[in-house]
Amino acid sequence: MSSASASTTAKAPEEPAGKPTEEPGGKPSTKPTSKPKPSATPPPTGAPTTIWYTSPAATDAARRMSAARTVGDPACTLSAVGRPDPALVPHESRIGIGHHGTYWCLVW
Repeated sequence: MSSASASTTAKAPEEPAGKPTEEPGGKPSTKPTSKPKPSATPPPTGAPTTIWYTSPAATDAARRMSAARTVGDPACTLSAVGRPDPALVPHESRIGIGHHGTYWCLVW
């Protein structure tokens, strides 16, 4: 066995902030060291805002599709039965919508 000298004063290791500590009674605690602050409203991304409006022409086209029981009308930029897929809708400034039953017509 080697005889290395050891320090007689021992310091308790400091615990990083936000890590579990022991409360009196031996219970672990995960209390944050400071109060969390609510985040501010994020700044605008610069992407254009889309205005959605009810279009009489799109509504008429949706009625025609419903009556014909077919999807597709020359007045529609996007036609759907059931909910249109939002991934197929471009970021336009104005999009007109119309529906009849489960038939939808979007125009831009």
